[in-house]
Amino acid sequence: MKDAESAVRTTGRTRRVGEDVVVALHRPAELLSVEPQAMLERDARIEPGADEIVNELLGRSRVQRRARIVLTLPVEQITQDTAETLHVALGRYCEARLARVRRDIEVAWRQGLRSLGSGSILFIVGLLLSTGFLEPDVPAFWQDLLGNGVFLVIGWVGLWYPLDLLFFARQPLKREALIVEAISRMPLLVQRAGSR
Repeated sequence: MKDAESAVRTTGRTRRVGEDVVVALHRPAELLSVEPQAMLERDARIEPGADEIVNELLGRSRVQRRARIVLTLPVEQITQDTAETLHVALGRYCEARLARVRRDIEVAWRQGLRSLGSGSILFIVGLLLSTGFLEPDVPAFWQDLLGNGVFLVIGWVGLWYPLDLLFFARQPLKREALIVEAISRMPLLVQRAGSR
């Protein structure tokens, strides 16, 4: 753990040391929010610690079962109940974020289903027009341009958006939900910044 603390002390950023997620905070409240004027200060935190934890774990290929969240704070900011307070706060954050992510997943699904109707119509119209321009009596130039080109592309584009929403666009949201659930189960430690 000595390496984790030295990595945080020198950079002030989240570092993956082993399986732990180490986040350096100046005040306990920075776990959930930062002051707007922090953007004006050079070394101030500009992202809440909880968001940093989520982003760090999203960047990993997988989250280890033994992973812990280690929050470092200046010694004067640590009280007897700091760890418990931050653990409860992080749990509430995870509940709220998970609810939002699940809503986003449902919205994407509903949008995909709704757009599937109009996309299917566009697909059928595009295929019918494409087929019409592939008749033998249509000049080869128009067959290539409209029959095998424009209308065929329009038809497939009509289906692309709904299929993307239904099968691909929700995948990052599903991964985020899994990460947030994992964070809610991870043990949380509070350590003195710069401790050895």
